[in-house]
Amino acid sequence: MPTHILFLAVSATLGVAAHSSFQVKFILYILLFFCFLYYRFNGQLNILLMNGVTLLVFYMAAYLSDVYHQTRYTGEESSFEITFSTQPSVDGNLLKAAVTTSTKEILQLRYTIPSEMEKKAIETNLQIGLICPATGSLLEPEQNRNENSFNYKRYLQQQHIYWILKANSIVWADCRVGKKSIVTTLQQVRQAGITYVNVHFPSEAGSFVNALLFGDQTYIDEEILTNYQRLGIVHLLAISGLHVSFLTGLLFYGGIRIGITREKMMMVILVCLPMYAILSGAAPSVLRACCMAMLFFLLLLWKKKVSASGTIGVIYLLLLFVQPSMLYNIGFQLSFAVTLAIIMSLMIVQNYPQKTMQLLIVSIVCQLAAVPILLYHFYEVSVLGVLLNVLYVPLYSAFLLPFSLVAFFTHLIFPSIGQLMIALLDQIFLLCNELAACISRLPLASIVFGKPFPIIMLLLVSVIISLFIQWESASLFKKKISIVVLVCILFFQYHIQKLNPYGEVVFIDIGQGDAILIKLPFNQGNYLIDTGGAITFPMAEWQKKRKTYNTGKDVILPFLKSKGIHEIDKLILTHPDADHIGGAAEIIEHFNVKEVVIGEGSESMYRDKECIKWALAKHLPISTVKRGDSWSVAGVQFYILHPYQKDEDVNESSIVLAAKMGGLTWLLTGDAGEDTEQELLSAFPGLQVDILKAGHHGSKTSSSKVFLEKVQPKVAIISAGKENRYGHPHHQVIEEMEALHVTILRTDQKGAISYKYRHESGTFQTVLP
Repeated sequence: MPTHILFLAVSATLGVAAHSSFQVKFILYILLFFCFLYYRFNGQLNILLMNGVTLLVFYMAAYLSDVYHQTRYTGEESSFEITFSTQPSVDGNLLKAAVTTSTKEILQLRYTIPSEMEKKAIETNLQIGLICPATGSLLEPEQNRNENSFNYKRYLQQQHIYWILKANSIVWADCRVGKKSIVTTLQQVRQAGITYVNVHFPSEAGSFVNALLFGDQTYIDEEILTNYQRLGIVHLLAISGLHVSFLTGLLFYGGIRIGITREKMMMVILVCLPMYAILSGAAPSVLRACCMAMLFFLLLLWKKKVSASGTIGVIYLLLLFVQPSMLYNIGFQLSFAVTLAIIMSLMIVQNYPQKTMQLLIVSIVCQLAAVPILLYHFYEVSVLGVLLNVLYVPLYSAFLLPFSLVAFFTHLIFPSIGQLMIALLDQIFLLCNELAACISRLPLASIVFGKPFPIIMLLLVSVIISLFIQWESASLFKKKISIVVLVCILFFQYHIQKLNPYGEVVFIDIGQGDAILIKLPFNQGNYLIDTGGAITFPMAEWQKKRKTYNTGKDVILPFLKSKGIHEIDKLILTHPDADHIGGAAEIIEHFNVKEVVIGEGSESMYRDKECIKWALAKHLPISTVKRGDSWSVAGVQFYILHPYQKDEDVNESSIVLAAKMGGLTWLLTGDAGEDTEQELLSAFPGLQVDILKAGHHGSKTSSSKVFLEKVQPKVAIISAGKENRYGHPHHQVIEEMEALHVTILRTDQKGAISYKYRHESGTFQTVLP
């Protein structure tokens, strides 16, 4: 890549990033980069000036973009005229879509469909461009409520969406079709294509055909998509350079075959590529690939030559200038990083004459380029994915993509022949997905490293770039040095928790339920107490959603991975209520759990629970505990105070755990009620603690006044869901705690609550202010 364009791209990136996180440490990064430029170009002022101007220009572009897209709503509005401007999604009884209002502001629509009849009408008649009157309320999007978790508010703001419209009603009878445009027409064609596939293709094949042809992964089974992500092959389902190269090549050489001149075919492709970008969803990877192809054909028409590396640099700068917020899109980051890495390694690949070896080298290059991004966002990388890409890339690019295209159009023209092709296609996809599922269960399918610190990220990126440069050189010694340094950094990141002198107690915000992580210093023990879980209610088939929310899979697993935790020493299930063990099965299935702990006397209550079935299937030890049991690790003592006998009441059978750590005494009570509290005071008359995890989410059936007066906690932590239907915590409990001058920390108000300590002192922190 022309060196100056590479550095201009870095300057542009720093400019956009500086606007959203202008901190002292970021100024240091900028100064460090310009010191490098000064050293690299021997103090040439024109280079420094050009990069400085670029940084300022892109900083201003990001600033002006934010100013232009500021919301004009106050949050008090209740009536709207909305235009469905993007592909709407109907999942069970929920309609979701990005809609544009009469003030040209984009809102994220959520509408609960009240009847099956209305759902069928929506699926049949709702189309992009439809304008409808709606009433409802504007809600601010939620930011992340746990450390390192997905920040939905920031995600929407990056798309210039500042409000969620929770619609009470949409007057479908008063809807009208808006003015037609080329973009709207193409979006409607895309919507019709997706619907056609959903109706005529089997679910397995149809979901993949929609992803390959129209860039819509909505209908892919959640577990299958997770397997592809863990194995590092999910990029095959995103429309990118492979798809664009195949389709433009097919169109270009097809046109030449029928007698059209090369110049005219180039013009046709230049017209078709923007249309294809819209038809395939206009994701960042699509825009990058289409823009690069358009620039390539334009230069051919003008008989100009620009390197592929120069082309990607220009497209990067152009897209980032037009839409600065695209920088934070994971697809944008991966698309440019991987494409740049492939371009930089072309000389390396050409050194290997065998096609299989070339594919393996490209796979390694792509994986290396993606490692920093994957670690930052997903905290894990796949080792087997390198080998799997050698098999899946040619399979998808040379067979499944063209075969999906042929099957789609054949079914449109000759349905009977097309049906046979679809049946064959479905079997191939089933086989591919089954293979991916089997491989994803292997030990090296994915390795958890945790979220790296900025300095480690910087080192990682620098060493990978250095490795690419050294790979081309003749010096074998320098190559080995780069590889050794890279392995050392990854080894250090993998074992970083063993060097961490801090312990931590985290009350994870999983909504209405309990989940507590105790992480001891130097990785000497990791204990997870309960896993939360959504309480489900019976619903009709038409109301069921494709993706079901699970606290274990959606909240706790990503949190554990972000912390660099590789195993749970004890999974302690206080009692078998759904809001305490609902996510346990997913934790046991997808994580390394050494031991499951339940209360003695409650064994029969767990007999039919999914988590116990998974524990037995994985041959995990299931231990029972009772009053008098204890253990000590790294100077931290744990004591079981309850149960002491079998109790038919599920809540009163809760495990009550006392602990001494970080200079404080802790009492974790599960859902224990007043009966258990009275019994504890009777058995342990001198019981006093510093920190009380309030029983039963602050319900009035727990945390009695007598108990609070005797135990005398300094801090009470209440784990409850925001605006939960049970009214937890009860106002009476709050008043009694306040009367006793107890500091109250609530997950519904503060998000996750953590206590980080070293030796005998520590501090409390909350995710929300």
